[in-house]
Amino acid sequence: MANPMYGQNKFDDALGSAKFFKNYIAYKTWNWNDLSLRIAAESTDAKTDTGFTLVDGQIVESLWDGDGAAAAMVLPSASAGALTVFRFSAQADGGTSITFTTASGDYFGGGTITPPVTNLGDKLTGARRPVYTQKWAESVATAGGAAITVGDAANELVIASTATNNQTNIGAELAFFCEEAGFWQLGFLGSELGSGAINATFTIS
Repeated sequence: MANPMYGQNKFDDALGSAKFFKNYIAYKTWNWNDLSLRIAAESTDAKTDTGFTLVDGQIVESLWDGDGAAAAMVLPSASAGALTVFRFSAQADGGTSITFTTASGDYFGGGTITPPVTNLGDKLTGARRPVYTQKWAESVATAGGAAITVGDAANELVIASTATNNQTNIGAELAFFCEEAGFWQLGFLGSELGSGAINATFTIS
C-alpha cells in the first residue's frame, strides 16, 4: 500500500526543521521579530570599519557611514535554514565600500537580483519592497533598476557608499538566507538617498 502521508513527509523533509520554516517565512515576509539584535557597542561605525562576522539568527544595526575605512564583513557558515540580516542605521554615503564575503567553501546562489529605483526618497519607506535573488536570469531590468548577475561561484558582495544618490541610506537592509547548505540567497531592501540610484558599485562576484 502506498504511504498516504508521502506528500506530507516529502514536504517535511524539504523544510528540514522548524528553524528552516521559521526563517524562510521571516525572509520572504521581511519580518525580523524573532532575530536577536547585536549589541550597539559591537555595531558602531568604528567596529564595522574593522569588520566582523555576522551571526546566524541575528540582525545588525550598523552605524557604518562609509566615510572611513572600507568594511569587510564575513557571513556565518551557510547551513540550511540560517538567516542573518545587516541593516544600515546611518547614512552610508562616504564613498568607501563594504564587502560581504562568504565563509570558505560557501557561495551565493546564482541568478539575478534587480533593485528597483523609485526616486521616492526615504520618507516614503512604506512604498519600498525587498527584492530577492532569483535563479533565472532577468534579461530586461524593471522598475528603473538594474539586473545584477550572480555567478555560480560568486562569494563576494561589494557595495560602494556612493555620495548624494544611493540606496544605502538609513534603513536599507540586506538579508542572507540559506535555503540549500553551502549557498546564500540574498534579499535587499534599499533606502533611497537623493534620486535613489543604485550605488555605483553593487556587484556580486
